[in-house]
Amino acid sequence: MTISRPVLAALTLTIPVLAGCQFSFSAGGPDYEKLETTMADELNTQYESISQRVSGVRCPRPDETPKTGDSITCVADLDGSDVRVEATFTSDDYDVDFATIDTVYDLGDTADGLADDISAEYGFDVSVECGDGIKIVEVGSTFECEAADRSGDTRPVVVTAGGPEENDRWEVIE
Repeated sequence: MTISRPVLAALTLTIPVLAGCQFSFSAGGPDYEKLETTMADELNTQYESISQRVSGVRCPRPDETPKTGDSITCVADLDGSDVRVEATFTSDDYDVDFATIDTVYDLGDTADGLADDISAEYGFDVSVECGDGIKIVEVGSTFECEAADRSGDTRPVVVTAGGPEENDRWEVIE
């Protein structure tokens, strides 16, 4: 493969993270079951495009009543894999903002998008293999795919999971 320099580019094939979703409890303290149901519903809306459903969300129940600024990490079950969701209490009325800590990739779609992006960047056709199914990656962490040109030369492609504030990035490694 005649890929001679590292390239960083935005990749937009991930399932969007829940950025700034808000939830309000009724008076009388946190209703964790309602929070879990709201999170599951929002995640299911997000994961519709990859034909995946969250089977449930589990949030810890702290012994002490949460205060403004306190956070808990909930866990959503997506096809047997954990997707972490951070919930932050934003008021004394138990209003909550929540966002995923992990990014979900449909590996087939990710490979197709990478192939398009890399081919456009380098000016020749490449194919990319990332595996099958879904992959859950912590925001800021990486995973590898493999790019191949028509002659069969291959190079690793490192994908860095973006989050609510930044896009995913990829880099072809020499």
